[in-house]
Amino acid sequence: MKKILFIILVSIFLIPFSYTQAQYQSPIDGITISNTPEKPGPNDDVKVSIESYLIDLNSASTIWLIDNKEIKRGIGIKNVIIKAPIAGKKSTVTAIIIANNGKEVRKSITIKSGSVEIIFETRGYTPPFFKGKNYFIYENFVKLIAIPHLSTDGKTEIDPQKLVYKWKKGGKDIEGGTGYGIQSIDIKGDEIPKPLDISVEVYTKDQTESAISFLKIEPIEADVSLYEISPLYGILFNKSLNDRVTLNNSEITILAAPYGFNYNPNSNKLSYLWSINNNEQTDLIKNQSITLRSKGDMDGNSNISVEVRNENDILERAFSSINVSFKKKIDNEINNPTF
Repeated sequence: MKKILFIILVSIFLIPFSYTQAQYQSPIDGITISNTPEKPGPNDDVKVSIESYLIDLNSASTIWLIDNKEIKRGIGIKNVIIKAPIAGKKSTVTAIIIANNGKEVRKSITIKSGSVEIIFETRGYTPPFFKGKNYFIYENFVKLIAIPHLSTDGKTEIDPQKLVYKWKKGGKDIEGGTGYGIQSIDIKGDEIPKPLDISVEVYTKDQTESAISFLKIEPIEADVSLYEISPLYGILFNKSLNDRVTLNNSEITILAAPYGFNYNPNSNKLSYLWSINNNEQTDLIKNQSITLRSKGDMDGNSNISVEVRNENDILERAFSSINVSFKKKIDNEINNPTF
């Protein structure tokens, strides 16, 4: 019985040791060679380094070769910097280490390159005729697209739909973002106001070609601009109303145009808190526009402001205001703005 117990105890202690040995395979000569970055882009600077726990590399002579051509030699040269080849090509870097005792060790590493770009577009609302790319607003829906540049022959790029993608946000896998042909993915900004740290790794099915890219998207606040609605021409999107407006006609209609909100005009989830001289117009909470009329025989002005809020996404809100000047009318009508 004691003999059996002894065998069991010995087995228990040996299992972790054997497992550890299986997980780490140190080189017999004690020298390792590596490159930084591990996945360089074409023509990127690549640092190739050697390390050893058996040989004093500071006093050893080292000869560096790239594709069998010598590029550097000397005592204590533990790294070199080379240019990564174009996508589809490869370079072999070799270090010949000659220790003080005359022992010679060769270490080689193959350097490949590839690149992938990340572009994004948001689904934040913009008014008609808006030109340009919309900014990333807090809690926006974002579409991420990878544009890979990988090749096996240095001439023709591999079809993006025939590659494997691994998308991450904040260093964590995005749900549904890993797999064959997943060139694009949709995500939503966090409820906590912080940047989106995105990465995508792309590689061939046999993992012989690969690339990685990182992107940080900084969020900004939503915006709202004020435009005049002309009875003749409609909404004058060509010129926003800024600071001060003079009412030359008997009335003016002002439109609040949201920018960047998660907003669908067919299902209005935005509220508009209009104020005239700091008096809230609660009955206009769903009105995107306000009409002001001038009556009277005195000059005057009113401060008009609006705060737009998204009922579903609390970080999406914006504020804008203008000062409207009313000129004296000849017909001596009462000069008070109405809406």
